[in-house]
Amino acid sequence: MKRRNLAAMCCGMSLMAIIGGCAARGGVPKDLAMQTAGALQVGAFTTPNPPTTGENVLTVVLRDAQGKPVRRATVETIVSMPAMGAMPYMESRGVFRELAPGVYQARIGLAMAGDWDVRIRTAPREGAPNESHWRLSTNAKGVSFVEGDGAPAASAMRADSGAASAPQAVTIDARRRQSLGIQLDAVAERELTVVIRAAGRVAYDESRRVDVTARFAGFVRAIHADFTGQAVRRGEPLFDIYSPDLWSAQQEYLQALTAAREDSLRGSGSGAELAAAARTRLQLWDVSASDLDAVARAGKPREAMPVRAPVSGAVTEKNITLGSPVSAGQVVYRIAPTDEVWVLANVYEQDLPWVRLGNDVTLSLPGGAGATRHGKISFVSPELEADTRTGTIRIAAANRDGVLKPGMFIDARMHVSLGRRLAIPQSAVLPTGERRVVFVDLGDGRLEPRDVTLGTRAGEWVEVRAGLAAGDRVVTAGNFLVAAESKLRSATGKW
Repeated sequence: MKRRNLAAMCCGMSLMAIIGGCAARGGVPKDLAMQTAGALQVGAFTTPNPPTTGENVLTVVLRDAQGKPVRRATVETIVSMPAMGAMPYMESRGVFRELAPGVYQARIGLAMAGDWDVRIRTAPREGAPNESHWRLSTNAKGVSFVEGDGAPAASAMRADSGAASAPQAVTIDARRRQSLGIQLDAVAERELTVVIRAAGRVAYDESRRVDVTARFAGFVRAIHADFTGQAVRRGEPLFDIYSPDLWSAQQEYLQALTAAREDSLRGSGSGAELAAAARTRLQLWDVSASDLDAVARAGKPREAMPVRAPVSGAVTEKNITLGSPVSAGQVVYRIAPTDEVWVLANVYEQDLPWVRLGNDVTLSLPGGAGATRHGKISFVSPELEADTRTGTIRIAAANRDGVLKPGMFIDARMHVSLGRRLAIPQSAVLPTGERRVVFVDLGDGRLEPRDVTLGTRAGEWVEVRAGLAAGDRVVTAGNFLVAAESKLRSATGKW
């Protein structure tokens, strides 16, 4: 008996300590109003009171029909604020722990000031689970009871969606519609065009870059293209080179020409073949035909032979100076043509499915007062940039006037036709967490909220894949106010 009394005293002291701890955390107000929710009586309050933005403590008191504390129940809450305008749907969830018999406590976060909806889900160890609806505000004390119903367990305890269940159709008369500014539009098939915008930069056309390589050893005697970035034309001299090997080759060419002329007088053709072979050898060393003709006319070798530009463009690399030695195979210049350039643009991952080779692209020039030009997509990268989650596309653009400078930033814009698709105005859609809701006009002033499945957005229109049919009329203006009216009626049952 003594042991039993001692155990009972310890248990009583522990219970008093728990209740005392609860009281130390704010306790249960003596005037806390208990509301009936199914087979339970539920009370709720916050600490601090009224609540503030940031972290708050929500306390729930559970009692059965006889007023006895309900122990070891599972209690959850979802505190939410619906989407309004550009503001997204917000929510905070909390799982309670029992601090004292029938007293449960959880921490909740309020992201901003205003009115918040509170759903308290309870699952007693004995009896059916239920859900009650409350409302709290950072501008008022107390947690207001909205409704309580003994919902079955399948619906009361699910946590797969953070959005409140859809309200029923509401009736709004013509005068009220006018005051709310409600406008309607018909659901119909429309020609949709997706506009894809991307930031790009101008670059040289890598496929047309040319290396000027020395074919023989020698020394630089003069430089005509003497700095990087200089524009050169095809056939213009880049530098003059002196080479003993080139001098000997010119001598052999002149001797072959003399022999060819003598053979021609004797009626023999072997000298002409030797002259042609000597000329071909010099041409393989990139000596131009005009320079060979000049050597032939002068009748003596040219001491410093010019090396000419094989293409027109800009000098992107120069590896010689006056008097420097040049070895066979050395890259002395690099030239990039500028009459056609690339624009490398970064397209967001979600827009890449619409990008196709050959698509026309409009390029907006910076500071050009609306100046544009056009190009075509010539390449789509097979991989994404890991940091930006974008794919690189290459646009080939004409640049004969040289306006597009490598390194310049360009705005690229593509118009992709989707064909005719069922669509509604973007303004008709109310985003509520994971759901997309529109209000459908049923006639006689009734407006029904309906979940829809949306597809591609094209400007001010959005494709409808499920939930609506052609001919339906949806609210396109004032739908946020309709949502507020719908919620008010569903909570109170009257205006």
